[in-house]
Amino acid sequence: MNSTFKLKLIQALNKKNGNKGFTLIELLVVVIIIGILAAIALPNLLGQVAKGRQAEARTSLGTVNRAQQAYRLENSAFGTIAQLPVQLTTIYYAQPATVGTPDAVGAEAHMAPGSNYVNDILEYGAAVGQTTGGVFSAVVCEQATAASTAALTAGDLATPGTASAAATCAGTAVARPIQ
Repeated sequence: MNSTFKLKLIQALNKKNGNKGFTLIELLVVVIIIGILAAIALPNLLGQVAKGRQAEARTSLGTVNRAQQAYRLENSAFGTIAQLPVQLTTIYYAQPATVGTPDAVGAEAHMAPGSNYVNDILEYGAAVGQTTGGVFSAVVCEQATAASTAALTAGDLATPGTASAAATCAGTAVARPIQ
């Protein structure tokens, strides 16, 4: 009897091993869970991509501000972007543009998104100034409204310094300073 019992046990185990796998319902549940997780994570990921692209403008305008200060130390006035000793490489933004005419007390620059990224990333402005006391001020300002096809006018974001006032952002409704 012992050998018959062993034979039946082996046959029963072989039948169970042949039924390995997942049912269709189990697979559908897993696919649905993965879809829900992806739907939750995708907007967060896209927001981080936009922040990364915007870092290009912040970095470039910070470089322009520092170059403006160095240029002003060597010359009697701030310079245009073309006169500065910097070369900027941009991917997501147009090259920085000088706003107005730089003078002895202030200068302003603006960066707008490239045509492929107008609805995705914000515009940035930068301003520098030097008071009559010789104190430099510099600010980089970010568009306070959502990105859209309605581009801001260059000069809307920042205000260059004057003989008695530091460079500032235009106003909280339009621009906010970047720390």
